[in-house]
Amino acid sequence: MRAIRGYFRAVKAMWTALQEDARRAPSTLRALLNRRVAWWNRCEYCLDAHAAKGLKLGISTEKIEALGNYGNSPLFSDAERIALEYADAITDTRRDVDDELFARLQRCYDDDTIAELTMIIAWQNASSRFNHALRIPSQGFSKRRP
Repeated sequence: MRAIRGYFRAVKAMWTALQEDARRAPSTLRALLNRRVAWWNRCEYCLDAHAAKGLKLGISTEKIEALGNYGNSPLFSDAERIALEYADAITDTRRDVDDELFARLQRCYDDDTIAELTMIIAWQNASSRFNHALRIPSQGFSKRRP
């Protein structure tokens, strides 16, 4: 049991670094990316938690629900669409981040922000796959309103 506590301390530190301490990518974009990756990985817990985080940050319910069609939705900026497409390319194992997508990403974000976005997306992939594998259910976070 001691080893498991150590793992969770490490997870908490990584989570804090990428979600609370990260400053390059806007917090609203982080919430959208996390929810999109959670959708790919079918993580009910993460879908719920990131919807709640998005709502707390002021993202509308309409925008959160439009994530499935972000490419055609007027609710998303071009920069958000490119970051979400980048998340899709990283997460969908049948795809890759091609040179054209990376060039479009570089037109919207500097190298440090791209590195931060990449870590956020990679970490959410690990987290949501972990939670999905262990069948961690939704906790109803997004239904609770302050």
